[in-house]
Amino acid sequence: MTDAVVEVVDADRFGSLLAAAAHLYGAAMKRPPELVVQRREIMQSHLGRNGFVAVVALDQSAGSDGLAGFGYGYLGRSGEWWHDVVAKALAESSLGRSGTRRWLDAAFELAELHVLPDRQHHGIGRRLLEQLLGVCGGETVILSTHDRETPARALYRSVGFVDLLREFVFPGSSEVYAVMGLDRRTSTPQP
Repeated sequence: MTDAVVEVVDADRFGSLLAAAAHLYGAAMKRPPELVVQRREIMQSHLGRNGFVAVVALDQSAGSDGLAGFGYGYLGRSGEWWHDVVAKALAESSLGRSGTRRWLDAAFELAELHVLPDRQHHGIGRRLLEQLLGVCGGETVILSTHDRETPARALYRSVGFVDLLREFVFPGSSEVYAVMGLDRRTSTPQP
C-alpha cells in the first residue's frame, strides 16, 4: 500500500536528511523533543563510522522532506560506547568471552531502523531492513530493540535474527532491551 521508494544513501546524503530522520525517530519512538535533539547529535556522530551505510524510504505523501522511514548502521569496534556496553554484557552472559567475540569481532551494528507511525504496517520497515542487509558489511549483524513482542521484533526474527541477550538495561536508561544477532556466515536473509 506504499509508494515509498527505498534507496541506499551515503553518509553525506543521509547527513542532509539528519533533521528529518531525528524528527521521524522521535515520532516513531514517542520521544520528547529534548531526547530527539540528543539522538540527532548521536546520529551525527555515527556518520563518520567505518562501514557506514544508510537506507531511506522516500514518499512525498510523508511530508515536505518525503522521509517515510530510514535505517543505518556501521561496522562496530572497541572504544565505541554501544559496542563496549553490549560486549561487556554479552561476555557476562552465557555467551562468555569467546561467544561475544564470535558475534562482535566483525559485526555490522544496526543502529537505527524507524518508520513514521502512520506508515507502519505497510512493508516499509521490511524493505528498509532487507535493502540494508543486502549492502552492509560484517559477518554478523547485531542490534538492540525493546525486549517485548513488537512488530519490529517479529520482523527481525523473520529474517533470521536470534536473541543473544534479554532483559538488558543500558546505563542511564530504565527501558528494557534485547540484543539480537544475525549470523551471516550461516544464514541468508529471506525476502
